[in-house]
Amino acid sequence: MKETWTLHEPDFEFERLSPLFRSESAWRGHLAFGYDLVANLRPAAVVELGTHYGASFFSFCQAAKDLGLADTALHAVDTWEGDAHAGRYGHGVYELASRAAALYPGARLVRASFDEACGRFADDSIDILHIDGLHTYEAVRHDCETWLPKLAPGGLLLLHDIEVRIGDFGVWKWWAELAAGCPSVSFGHSAGLGVAAPKGEHPAIGLLRGRLAELQAHYARG
Repeated sequence: MKETWTLHEPDFEFERLSPLFRSESAWRGHLAFGYDLVANLRPAAVVELGTHYGASFFSFCQAAKDLGLADTALHAVDTWEGDAHAGRYGHGVYELASRAAALYPGARLVRASFDEACGRFADDSIDILHIDGLHTYEAVRHDCETWLPKLAPGGLLLLHDIEVRIGDFGVWKWWAELAAGCPSVSFGHSAGLGVAAPKGEHPAIGLLRGRLAELQAHYARG
């Protein structure tokens, strides 16, 4: 990756399909960061667990398309049936996500449970892994422990909802345990987003830490 963190002004094509991508996404405050992450790192493989309409996933895809990263593989894993936290939803959500995926040559939707899909990916193969599934402590810990072998050495793990402390949400607790043992940085807005390097230092962590106040203010503007 580059030695500096470059900010971009993305135009998200998927948003032209429907306002639901932004209005129904708790990730909407992180879209510019998701774009910048892929634009600055130029990863070979990105995997998202838990996609719903796909605002987060398609922010990654937009960067790959705009920068001509033709060899970057982008996979979104979801049953597109919902869960206890997101609620249950009909086939229309998957249909809209599929329409958006068609805008991006490298995008692949994997309709399966996280456990079912895990075996499709080789160990040490994923450069950016974004986990945003069921948010109980037990569920997010299970997802991380199951998928971490797939993360490349020095790869980045993203966890959403690290600031939510209502009901049985437990991502905040797992994030605290994870971040205590590896290089990490986090953003507090839009339910909180943690970025960690659990399999070895990544230069992006230092770049983000060095400009955290500035970047937090920039990305929080949405």
